[in-house]
Amino acid sequence: GLSIEIYGTKASVAWNQERPDELWVGHRDSGNSIFVKDPSLLTGKARGYADLPGGHSEGYDDTFKQVFRRFYASISAPDKIEYPQFADGLRQMVILDSVLASSAARKWVDVPSPTK
Repeated sequence: GLSIEIYGTKASVAWNQERPDELWVGHRDSGNSIFVKDPSLLTGKARGYADLPGGHSEGYDDTFKQVFRRFYASISAPDKIEYPQFADGLRQMVILDSVLASSAARKWVDVPSPTK
């Protein structure tokens, strides 16, 4: 399954698709923690993405509900769009092209502005 790990100088986090309601946090200077999804522990903005109570996994179908909720909200408040736009996708493609070029050349390459 899909697994995402991010390593920092002070802490690291790991998430695994097989255990979607858990987030592992590794601390450099103290014990590690596992956080279980509980809407009461989330910030107000993050809570908007957790419709189900703790112990109930958000699933594939819930992603569509979240996307459409934000799309319909953007119609009534177009200045507060909460989903990626075309420019965001273009930037990701430019970054990916640079990653591939860097790998092929086996050296660092500059990431150009997507408008060039």
